[in-house]
Amino acid sequence: MPTAKHLKFKAGFSLMEILVVLFIVSTAMLGIVSLIIQNIQVQSINKNNLIASSLAQEGIELIRNVRDTNWKNGVDFDTNLSDGFYRTDYRGGIPVYDNSAAKIYLKDGFYVHDNGGDTGLVPTIFNRQIAVVRLNTEIGKPLKVKSIISWTDHNHPYRYELQTLLYDWR
Repeated sequence: MPTAKHLKFKAGFSLMEILVVLFIVSTAMLGIVSLIIQNIQVQSINKNNLIASSLAQEGIELIRNVRDTNWKNGVDFDTNLSDGFYRTDYRGGIPVYDNSAAKIYLKDGFYVHDNGGDTGLVPTIFNRQIAVVRLNTEIGKPLKVKSIISWTDHNHPYRYELQTLLYDWR
């Protein structure tokens, strides 16, 4: 059985060494946790930017579809597309004049605008506004179409814009 004299000279860690090691390990863990949190935030921002870019492209394509339908029906390419702001979704039809950014909802996996009596709508953080401006140029009087997606995430506003020119090239 060891006596007090033998225990006195035994090697071991002092309290100060243990505190230093704990400080180093906790500092390293704090850095790793902050990297994980930052990664999660960036992932959310990237996901929302991807959705916004798709919604903006859809807005442009919906107005292009109106132009193509006008051609098919034998009317001027810019019928139902005077200067102003519109809302429309994949369900088609004539775009509705709406000066404010329209709230976008999710229904059965598709992004739609509230049409008043629709049920099963899940609100999203996104709003879409489609601007149509007639350009007075010498080449065919094109329409400038701008699709603007806006949203707020963690009290920070974001905005994604996409624009194109539509010509009557038929």
